[in-house]
Amino acid sequence: MSTHIEGGARPPVAVSEMWSGRSITASAITQFTLVLLGVEIAGFVELAFQAPAPPDDPAAALLMVPFLLCFGGPFALVASLLVILPTVEAARWASARFTGREAWWWVPVAALVPAAVGAAVAGIALRPAPGTLLLCWPAGAALLAVPALAAREVVLRRRRLRGVAGWCVAAVVAVYGIGAGLYGTGLITEYRPPKADTGRLAGTWTDGGDGTLRLAADGTARADALTEPGDTWPDPAKHRCSGRGTWSYEAGDSTTWGQRVRLRIDGCPAHAGTDGWRIGGTSDRIELNYEYGDPDSPAWYTLTPR
Repeated sequence: MSTHIEGGARPPVAVSEMWSGRSITASAITQFTLVLLGVEIAGFVELAFQAPAPPDDPAAALLMVPFLLCFGGPFALVASLLVILPTVEAARWASARFTGREAWWWVPVAALVPAAVGAAVAGIALRPAPGTLLLCWPAGAALLAVPALAAREVVLRRRRLRGVAGWCVAAVVAVYGIGAGLYGTGLITEYRPPKADTGRLAGTWTDGGDGTLRLAADGTARADALTEPGDTWPDPAKHRCSGRGTWSYEAGDSTTWGQRVRLRIDGCPAHAGTDGWRIGGTSDRIELNYEYGDPDSPAWYTLTPR
């Protein structure tokens, strides 16, 4: 029985041709693009939320390109061979079996199956909330369908790889342009720490537990059971400190991100770090944040007004 090919008469594509370098390359390019788009979108979203330190510019996603090319290739290859191309083949089989012609929309339908398997594995291993798990299923199917459609296009529709790469570059540029436009026009407001001064900072601060820090208007300070950063942080039984000393406020550079509170307390040397305490929170409720741990993925010890 003959098979009608979508988009006009074309000779059938053999299974071996679908499993070619062209389809794998198209799949890999699209996977890399999805990673870059995810980093861009996450970066723009992060700009709007309260944070103790300034987030990276979403354009920093471009710095990932050499890493993806050098180290992401094997992962993209494995994903293409084990998931992406089998999804294309399953879609071709189902399309021919149930409709008698090649239809692109069978690809996202077929992607629901491996996405369901992935969601089930994540549910068993991570035990997320049911709502999160249900969201992961269609989201995973969509992420699988995009590179699968790209691989299908370069083989079934004889698309050029440079065309796929061009669309991917356009998508990365478009997302950055839209995000920059939303912030540039003020439709979305970028978070900035509130402006502080010595008058607003003077008072008693608490870590929500037993630790307190008292900052007096005359520049003296007193710490009671503050938790100290350490390798086993936080362990209240071993890493609490108390003492008396001084404090000062530095306005920093032209932005409020540069504000610092400097502590010099005899019993708490760990809190006299070179970077000081950062100002965070909102104009209604200022926070003091101290960075510790891995510089690339730091943790924060936070004090709020009592």
